[in-house]
Amino acid sequence: MNIDSQSLKSAPFWRRKSVWLSLVVLLLVGGAGSVMVVKSQSAKASETDKKDGPPVTLEFAPGDIAVVTVRALAQGVSVSGSLTPLTQATVKSTVGGEVRRVLVREGEAVRQGAVLAEIDGTEARTRLDAALADQAERRARLDIAARNRDTNQGLLKQNFISKNAFDQLQSTYQASQAAVQWADAQVKLARQAAADTLVRAPMSGTVAKRMVNGGERVGVDAPLMQLVDLSRLELEATVPASDVARVAPGQEVHFSVDGFGARQFGGKVARINPVAEAGTRAIKLFVTVPNSDASLRGGMFAQGVVTVSQSKPMPVIPLSAVFEEAGQAYAFAVESGKLAKHALKLGLKDEASGYVEVLQGLDAGLPVVRIRMNGLKVGTPAVLRDATVAAKAASAPV
Repeated sequence: MNIDSQSLKSAPFWRRKSVWLSLVVLLLVGGAGSVMVVKSQSAKASETDKKDGPPVTLEFAPGDIAVVTVRALAQGVSVSGSLTPLTQATVKSTVGGEVRRVLVREGEAVRQGAVLAEIDGTEARTRLDAALADQAERRARLDIAARNRDTNQGLLKQNFISKNAFDQLQSTYQASQAAVQWADAQVKLARQAAADTLVRAPMSGTVAKRMVNGGERVGVDAPLMQLVDLSRLELEATVPASDVARVAPGQEVHFSVDGFGARQFGGKVARINPVAEAGTRAIKLFVTVPNSDASLRGGMFAQGVVTVSQSKPMPVIPLSAVFEEAGQAYAFAVESGKLAKHALKLGLKDEASGYVEVLQGLDAGLPVVRIRMNGLKVGTPAVLRDATVAAKAASAPV
């Protein structure tokens, strides 16, 4: 805006006043604009300062950290198969008749000799009574034959009877003696049949299956129930024919079973089948498994490893703590409150336990990150929530 000073002086008073007012307004508007620009630049600078502020500190829980430990890793052959009770029995009836009652059900533990069921013993007792009566009759005949023999033996010495007559009496005595022995055997059989009407457990164990109920009629040798002994099980597992040369009786087997989480069970190879399975060409081996707490059951599926050799003690870390980039393995360790990156040279891997040997790159006792996290950077502040608990959790596989 151009203003001529001479013209302004010669202009009327009211005109000069309006011009001065216009100048004041322009100055105020220009000043406000400059203030807004300064404030805008100041706000941008503040936001930039916030973005470039101190980094966030990572806080790791005990389960997120593993301590490098020194231990020996095992080399093994993978196996899988089903568990079966080592000792089991099918209880059968030895006498026929109507089942009066069954005293046990599936899942009940029984002791050897305990009564499991009762079969109607009317017929068996009748046969026992008949056998006892026949035995008594034959014993009476034996007594008569014995007295006749003794009496005629004295007459033979005095030559009152012939030798042939005495021989006939002696033969009658011997026949009566044999008849008594036969009667004794029949009584013994009848007593056993009467006792067999009470079906007893042939061993201590657990009732796995019940085949009969009260009121049913069974014949001789009819299956009544099945008993199993869970104190010792057998794992029937298969291994490839290419690996069977490394397996031998007595080697330890460690395996897991569905439903038991990370719990590990153990056993030993008892024997190896000399013939390969048709079709698969795999070799079956049998592992004896102690089961004192009866936690395992027959028919469960198990997966494990036969330990064929063991390495020397070396620093190890969980497999989950190993990262890889461009073919180079590395791990993140927490040192002096910050993340540090260590290049690793790895050795033997034990897939069963979830650990790997560290030949170079880490020292024992160093805490490393064992969980998969994106965005881990060297130098990031890091703290352990409870270092003591983290050390105790170091040996637990992921």
